[in-house]
Amino acid sequence: MKIAVLNECFLSDKNLVDLRALGEVELYNDTTDEATAIKRMTGKDIVLSDMYECPLNKNVLNQCKNLKFLCINSTGYDLVDLQAAAQNNITVANTPGFSTEAVAEHVFALLLAVNRRILSGDQALRAKPFQINPADKAYYKYLGFNLAGKTMGIIGLGAIGSHVAKIAAGFGMQCIAYNRSEKHDTGVSMVSLEELFKQSDVITLHTPFNDDSKALINAGTLEKMNPHCIIINTARGGCVVSADLAAALASGKIGGAGLDVLDSWTAENPLLHAPNTIVTPHSAWFTEEALGKIGDIMTENVKAFAAGKKMNVVS
Repeated sequence: MKIAVLNECFLSDKNLVDLRALGEVELYNDTTDEATAIKRMTGKDIVLSDMYECPLNKNVLNQCKNLKFLCINSTGYDLVDLQAAAQNNITVANTPGFSTEAVAEHVFALLLAVNRRILSGDQALRAKPFQINPADKAYYKYLGFNLAGKTMGIIGLGAIGSHVAKIAAGFGMQCIAYNRSEKHDTGVSMVSLEELFKQSDVITLHTPFNDDSKALINAGTLEKMNPHCIIINTARGGCVVSADLAAALASGKIGGAGLDVLDSWTAENPLLHAPNTIVTPHSAWFTEEALGKIGDIMTENVKAFAAGKKMNVVS
């Protein structure tokens, strides 16, 4: 069995020992273009890769006739052409669950930073030291609200969304959620999207990127929200229309935004210049513990496939 690792997949020495017990392993860390991907994938039975760095589109997959199993080092798989994979009898597996705690915790890092104006307060204090004077209305731009008693609306009640609900409960928040499929015995009140938009003080996105979630946060849905509502997005940038959210923030229709993803990572993105907005560089998942889990899960996926079993198969 021939195995290729096309990009950094955070494999430990033990992971590599396990993979080499299955067959010949080739390691690369710089597969970023189609020609290189095709060359390195040709003749391989199993490929482990990063879908963001390495193109896994129709053109690439159509030319990998021997490939039987493709494992990606992320939970999302929207950049893999699953139709082309199916047509070429390529089984595709993802890496779910490696960053559940990390992403859920990052939600509250963003929420607290936005709500309590931590970044703007820090920058202002460094420029000219001061202390809050409640008698001076100028300081009310740093005014936040207690999370206790507020309502958090969770869009997507999977592993991460469910963990977010547990943390929110610790803050004394009430949680409501919308999920495309029915969820039972979650301890969270399930509501329609319309109700979630109307009731929530905080809205956090944890939905896969698909036709239903594309541009979910737009001018129309923003109009339905409370003017103090804070939006947190650690899911996919395409779930939010950047121009619409930036306009709502600028006009005061929305209270703030904490974003770990954008629909475009360019200086021209209006959300990078919007008020009361904090953006992190898609780092919600990036913890020591999560990195260790990625290699373990990918290795177990490969071992299961080699044994004729399915683990974390998405196509």
